[in-house]
Amino acid sequence: MPNNKRPRKTHKPRLAAMPLTIRHNEEAERELQLTPHMELMKFREGYADEKSWHTIVCRLNIGVIAANEVGDDYSGIRKGLDAMLRIQDRYNKTQKWGISGEDYRDIGDALVQTDNLQLSMTRKQLAKAIKYVYKNAAMN
Repeated sequence: MPNNKRPRKTHKPRLAAMPLTIRHNEEAERELQLTPHMELMKFREGYADEKSWHTIVCRLNIGVIAANEVGDDYSGIRKGLDAMLRIQDRYNKTQKWGISGEDYRDIGDALVQTDNLQLSMTRKQLAKAIKYVYKNAAMN
């Protein structure tokens, strides 16, 4: 009989996860960028819904946080968010999701700026921005 009478600790395997300093694959990167652009096209073609609006706003909020993270100017992204607020106001008045040409251009420019920020950030910085937006959006 062993001298140690305490029971052995059970083995708890650690979950193997990719380090946050390594970027995810190109397909996931491209999907993260293209989805908001496809939702913006739905606005232009006239069959957007509330999900489209939330998808774009979430992406632009991530862009604002990302710009703050890397110390970049986010005035272009802010213009896109203001355009999204105008779209929501228009919906509240007419119960139809519509977009003007100027709003479409501002949102498109803001999404492109967000995409460029994403490519210049590390995976850890991007994950931090996404986590911050999801945490604070869920509270409201």
